[in-house]
Amino acid sequence: SLPSKDKNANTMAEPKNLLPAGTTLEGGRYRIEAHLASGGFGNTYRAIDTKFDTPVAIKEFFMKGVNQRDDTWSVSVSNSDNLAMFDKQRQKFIEEAKKMHKLQHAHIVRVTDCFDENGTSYYVMDFVEGESLHARMKHLGKPMTERQVMEWLPQLLDALEYVHGHDVLHLDIKPANIMVDNEDLIHLIDFGASRQMDSSDPLTLTHTAMPYTKGFAPMEQMQGDKKSICAATDLYALGATIYNLLTAQQPPEVVDIGKDVDAAFHFPSSVSEEMRRFIIALMKPFPNQRPQSVEEA
Repeated sequence: SLPSKDKNANTMAEPKNLLPAGTTLEGGRYRIEAHLASGGFGNTYRAIDTKFDTPVAIKEFFMKGVNQRDDTWSVSVSNSDNLAMFDKQRQKFIEEAKKMHKLQHAHIVRVTDCFDENGTSYYVMDFVEGESLHARMKHLGKPMTERQVMEWLPQLLDALEYVHGHDVLHLDIKPANIMVDNEDLIHLIDFGASRQMDSSDPLTLTHTAMPYTKGFAPMEQMQGDKKSICAATDLYALGATIYNLLTAQQPPEVVDIGKDVDAAFHFPSSVSEEMRRFIIALMKPFPNQRPQSVEEA
């Protein structure tokens, strides 16, 4: 079955399931340099585009618990019963690449290529020289300041407004999926969860088909309630992300917010009352209670 949640996008995959450094793809054009991250639906690598001698990031479709890799680096399905599911989700992965290729925005990572190899599919993205907000917070060992978050927030809102304007939902906004480059500019990455949003796919009707990150997903996403998932779902995750950055704490559970808002949130005194109200408004338990668009937020 598909994973119900992706607890950590940076979870290390088994080495045997990863392409080793030095592996080349697409007729030698791309050379794998290092493994960056793995999630329920893929492995991401740092690579070199040898045609232009520039660093790129490459995402490989690889389903955790479903796929395995042989000595020739070819990807296969461990159980033949999962073959149809693998093929369907791989097609969604390709559609994800096409979708991201069309999203041309300064604060959204750009997809530049897509190809099939090793029995699976890959897409190539610009490599962001920097680190995720999750990594930066770990390095700091303390919460971000509100002033710093306020420098990033307009960039995030601008990116989200653009994405929603193109009828795309991200569905996995969290510090690990937000890169900050060496010029302190934000780049939204990993639209993997968005490919689950397909009304023709019966898998989306069950919560087991929809990956989510605990603490950053509202109830409608955790329950796989497709009819209720909307722009407000991403806004909930944005609120949880800001809360995490400002407190260095796991965002509260939806059920706790519903029981007692004041008890659910633990803001340090450095967070302004205006910011507290903004986060709580974004993280209301039900989607119709939240802002319905970036403009409303």
